Amino acid sequence: MKKIVKATIAAAAGATLLLGGAGTFATWNASATTQGTSISSGNLVVEDSGAAGVWTANGSSTPISLAGYTIAPGDTLTYTKTMSIAAEGDNISATLGLTPASIAAADATDANDQALASYLSANAVLTATGTGITGAGPTFTVTPGAAGIAQDVTVSVTITFPYGDTAGGNNAAMSGMVNLSDLTVTLTQKTA
Repeated sequence: MKKIVKATIAAAAGATLLLGGAGTFATWNASATTQGTSISSGNLVVEDSGAAGVWTANGSSTPISLAGYTIAPGDTLTYTKTMSIAAEGDNISATLGLTPASIAAADATDANDQALASYLSANAVLTATGTGITGAGPTFTVTPGAAGIAQDVTVSVTITFPYGDTAGGNNAAMSGMVNLSDLTVTLTQKTA
């Protein structure tokens, strides 16, 4: 029995020594530094140029004040503003859009406000023209300016309150109120 115990102890000690040394086996390895260069990431920015925007109604070029303006089915409101776009990158293509919450019900719990906001936001179209931006929308190609210098672009948001499909089809929006004071333009780089 003593021989079996001694043999077991010796085998365990041998296994421990082998396992303890398992991490010390050497392999050959080499490395070299290649001649490379550095790169930098680009940038895409859309921001308010500071100049006030203008609201017009039903295709007229005469500015209107939205304070107290009462919209009816068939009306079209247009907001025009100069925005600054700065783009840096070899191949930038972006989607210009209007944040859905830009046309919000004045009272989120009022059914008429919600109906009017729904009609108007579903029929809002954003367009842009100017140096550095091309396309028919809603997808525009942004051409980088010299060294990423901001370029002025005219942005227009056209909001149409359509006639209903049937008589009284949009009655739910009567006496509704919306907030148009926070129109937010987004410029998002396309991934494909």
